[in-house]
Amino acid sequence: MHKIGGPNKVIDERRLYQLLGERIRKLREGFEAPEGRMTQAELAALVDLERTSITNIEKGAQKLSLHVLYKICEVFDANVLDILPRPSEVEQERALPEMTELEFAGKTYVAPQKTLQKIAAILEMDEPR
Repeated sequence: MHKIGGPNKVIDERRLYQLLGERIRKLREGFEAPEGRMTQAELAALVDLERTSITNIEKGAQKLSLHVLYKICEVFDANVLDILPRPSEVEQERALPEMTELEFAGKTYVAPQKTLQKIAAILEMDEPR
């Protein structure tokens, strides 16, 4: 996950590629050629990929390169920005770490538990409570 939006927002990459894949599938299924609906194999041939790559992209199981995204958009005469999910569709709240306390030299310090465990190990103290 990568930062976006604000300090407590991150991009859910799994959701990003899932939505992108769904949109590519809808473009392909909605594309009417004289022979009928475009198959995954036909799209793969047009963008220099294997059919299994198109299958995985449409499932959101495979990340696609930017140049491949442009090729796909070119095939369907689509605008890249129209098929990319908006940040609000793929943002999620970042889970904040559980905080705990550590007393040292008469002072109390509050930090994530893992951080305090490392500090305690360095200082060869008992585990934080």
